[in-house]
Amino acid sequence: MKNTLFKYLSSVLFLFITIVFTANAQTEVTFKLNLQPQLEDSTFIPGRDRVYLKGNIFPLSNTKNTYLKDVAPIDSVYETTVNFSARNDGKALKYNFFIYTPDKLKKEHRTRSLKLQGKKMELSPIHFDSFAW
Repeated sequence: MKNTLFKYLSSVLFLFITIVFTANAQTEVTFKLNLQPQLEDSTFIPGRDRVYLKGNIFPLSNTKNTYLKDVAPIDSVYETTVNFSARNDGKALKYNFFIYTPDKLKKEHRTRSLKLQGKKMELSPIHFDSFAW
C-alpha cells in the first residue's frame, strides 16, 4: 500500500514539475513592423488595409493569419505578440510579413529568420521588405 501511494505521489510530483518548467520555457516574441514609408506614399491605408505575419512554426504556420495592430498610432509601428511552444526552443523560425490591400497581396521578397530561445523577446521595429546587407 505504501509503495503504491509513493509511486502515485512521485508520478503526480513529476507531472507537476514538468508542467511548471515547460510552461515557463515557452518563447514569447513581439514582432514589430514600421509602416511609415507605406503610410507616407499611401500604399498602406489604415482601416482599409491589413498587415499580417506567417511562418513555418505553429501558430504562425496555422491557416489563420496573425494580424499586427498599431498600438501607438503616433509611431506608425504595427505589432503582435506570439507564443511558441517550448518544444520549439532552439528551432529557427522562418517568417514573412504580408500587406493585404483590396488590390493585391504584397509579400516580402526575402524570408526572415529568428532562433526561438525559450524566453521573452521583443524585436526592434523593421521596415517592410527592407533588409540590411
